[in-house]
Amino acid sequence: MEQLERTRTNAANDSKGQAFGLSGNLFLFPIIGVVVALSVSMISFSIFGLGLVASILVAAPFLALPTIYVFTLRHNKPRGYDRDWLHNVTSSGFSFVKANQPINPRQIGGSYE
Repeated sequence: MEQLERTRTNAANDSKGQAFGLSGNLFLFPIIGVVVALSVSMISFSIFGLGLVASILVAAPFLALPTIYVFTLRHNKPRGYDRDWLHNVTSSGFSFVKANQPINPRQIGGSYE
C-alpha cells in the first residue's frame, strides 16, 4: 500500500471573535464605562444631592472616554495602533528635534581625535 503524504496545515481560526459588533474583548471598555457611569450618577444624585442633569453630566465622561477610545483607536485598527498613536502624540517619536540632540564637539572647540 502506498504511503499517505502528510501536510501540515493551520486550520485554526485567527479571529478573536466579535461581541456587540466589536472585535475581541473591546466590548468590555464601553460596558465597564456604562457600569461606572451609572454608579457615579447614582452616587452623586443620592448621596451628594446633585440634581439629575448635574449628576448625568458628572458621569458622562466615564461613559464617553472609553467609548471614544475604542472606536477611534482600537476598532478595525492594526495591533498596537493605539500605543503608537499615543506615543506619537505625547513625545517627539523619530522626528528631528534640535533640543534633544547632543552638542557637536566641533562647535565647542573639541575634536574627535
